[in-house]
Amino acid sequence: MKICMVLPHFYPYVGGAEKMFHDLAKGLADRGHEVRVIAQDLGADCTGYKELDGIHVWYCNWPALFGHPLPKKSDLEENIKWCDVVHTSTFTPAHIVSVLAHKYHKPSIMTIHEVHGGKWYWVDTFIRATGFYVYEMYCCKQPYDMYHAVSEATKADYHKYCGRGDVRRVYLANEMVPEKAENVDIDLYDYFGIDQNKKVFLFYGRPGQTKGIYVYEKAILELKKRNVDLSDTRFCFVLGSEPANLRARFVKRIKKNGMQEYMLIQPSLDRKRLSKCIMQADYVVVPSITEGFGLSALEACQMGKKLIYSNAGSLPEVVYGQVLGFQNRNEVDLADKLEQVILKKDAAFEQIPEKTFTYDAMIGGIEKLYQELIQKQI
Repeated sequence: MKICMVLPHFYPYVGGAEKMFHDLAKGLADRGHEVRVIAQDLGADCTGYKELDGIHVWYCNWPALFGHPLPKKSDLEENIKWCDVVHTSTFTPAHIVSVLAHKYHKPSIMTIHEVHGGKWYWVDTFIRATGFYVYEMYCCKQPYDMYHAVSEATKADYHKYCGRGDVRRVYLANEMVPEKAENVDIDLYDYFGIDQNKKVFLFYGRPGQTKGIYVYEKAILELKKRNVDLSDTRFCFVLGSEPANLRARFVKRIKKNGMQEYMLIQPSLDRKRLSKCIMQADYVVVPSITEGFGLSALEACQMGKKLIYSNAGSLPEVVYGQVLGFQNRNEVDLADKLEQVILKKDAAFEQIPEKTFTYDAMIGGIEKLYQELIQKQI
């Protein structure tokens, strides 16, 4: 099979979507398929043509809209003419890839990582939320032969906001191997400058509105108002640099509320160092307001960490092990759960049987969708 993937970004760009497509492309190449990827360049080291893990990658210089690359027709046309099936993802490639796939009669599929729909209004001003909503609907409703949803929650949201469509669910995959991180040269307690006897609640990810960090912050402030003893507790954040304005706002709020002793922030880490920090944390907190799949939550579960999570989107589909859920966007309920953990420790958690999300299932599932699409063209 000749497969063309048109993506906003590709490995080594760091992100859940980029990880999924790198794992997928590599797995398909390992199975004997020819895979071409066209994506935005990443600077001097990732520009032009590269061969990476058996994948043929073209890193292109594209303009951007609010940081989102806008693929050029001239970079895509020959590769789409060449392929048996074309695969893209939301958002900005949606229109041009659909146009070219129909022009050259190529089977097409678009991965839907998440559909916010009306949930935009939960996290932004009316005007901005309306703009995002309209653009999201425009992208998600582009005509494709098939749509790939990364979870049942995302599939349901697509049908709710975008219409019927031929939407198939194939879960993302992640197979953590904790021992690979054991010898990495980082120590969570040294990184945050805290004593080994402190209980650490760890958050890691972007400081975006949908990640729920402000709900989490309000919950911690609620604990302070209740006079809960936090002397042996630290809330640690491995926080991305973007969106920079939201990160700065979050840091400012912590200082304004006098919580610097209990809420500690450090920059992002590479995957191995982050994995080591996750292993050392006592608890992981995923307070997301929206979640298309929940890779961070799954990673924590696969590493055997005790997890506190919101019931947003796909998170209930993904989590397992020792977990404790709270009502999405409800800082009081989150504060209740945090207090339970501080007071009761392990007894506060419920046990959910293990779930598996394997590379074979993801790659095989997408491969079958491609085969079905090509068969329909014959």
